[in-house]
Amino acid sequence: MQVSKPYYFYLWRHRFVDDATDQIISRTCFGITSNPAGRTQGYEGHVGHVVKFARLWTGPERLIRELETRIKSDFYQHIVVGTGGFRYEWIDETINVDAIYKWVEWEVENTFTGITEVKETV
Repeated sequence: MQVSKPYYFYLWRHRFVDDATDQIISRTCFGITSNPAGRTQGYEGHVGHVVKFARLWTGPERLIRELETRIKSDFYQHIVVGTGGFRYEWIDETINVDAIYKWVEWEVENTFTGITEVKETV
């Protein structure tokens, strides 16, 4: 039997200054990767500072992908929409990051039992 490499689901909280209002906005990024260190480096190249995932879970690729699909579905109305209507893997600032953490924790505990949280995040 072939063993699949571990996959990861991450949450990252990012703050930025809105150029139009000068307000600080906090949004939560989510996604999946097979290489957390490489993924954070990719974000660092875009934002220009060190990135550390707020929370990180690992499990079989199929379950991790299903968890990502579920968060996109359940938070559909709060996904950030960019240029040309593209929906990004960012949950808008109207949803508190703690509510997102609790949602993922509940899903992992009750639906995706093969996924576990990584206590030391990248």
